[in-house]
Amino acid sequence: MMTTYQDVPTLIQNRLLAKLAPDELKRLHPHLEIVSLSLGQVLILPNEPISFVYFPINSLLSAVTVMEDGSTVEAGCIGREGMAGVSILLDTNTTPMQILAQIPGQAVRVKASIIKQAFDTGGSLQKLLHRYIHTFIVLTSQSTACNRLHHIEARLSRWLLMSSDGIDSDSLALTQEFMSTMLGVRRSGVSETASKLQSRGLISYHRGQIQIVDRKSLEKTACECYGVVKAEYKRLFD
Repeated sequence: MMTTYQDVPTLIQNRLLAKLAPDELKRLHPHLEIVSLSLGQVLILPNEPISFVYFPINSLLSAVTVMEDGSTVEAGCIGREGMAGVSILLDTNTTPMQILAQIPGQAVRVKASIIKQAFDTGGSLQKLLHRYIHTFIVLTSQSTACNRLHHIEARLSRWLLMSSDGIDSDSLALTQEFMSTMLGVRRSGVSETASKLQSRGLISYHRGQIQIVDRKSLEKTACECYGVVKAEYKRLFD
């Protein structure tokens, strides 16, 4: 549904939209649409024109690399701090990555052409999205290093924390199958690692629902990559 002024408190749950100058948000407002995303819904297809960009509200999106044999691994996640579809800002309307909904919920959808036009006029939107492009590059490069160098317990802990930050909730609707796909590991590895974290009281896991119980201990278990990315977001957006 298209937004009304009564929807502004919902819109600004996305941190990028919240930091827009009021006059710029007002100009964009008629073009913003709040949509509900389902689990696994594909929003951007590899090498296909990007028609819409998405600003998550309480959903979490994944930028996924898809290999020729169909195997996938997550390159980065996009939550309420970001936007999906940054390629259109860089004068290209396609990407080899797939963007899908990792955790269902709401997002703000807007035509890619509208955002590109607003971005090209300068102002606070351009400055914010320049910063976001930088942080997304940091996120994807850190994820690449993490997938190569760190063991599964640290990686899963990092991924759960980033997912939690992305939707601003310690309750995560995630199946083991989906986690294994995102991390690029076997489901049995995820199951065993999640069981260890649960036995130590860091998380509670039951039927596709994960609750972060001891966040401080989970942060200690996570690799350095979580802190690096979080610090960069804080430096540029807080």
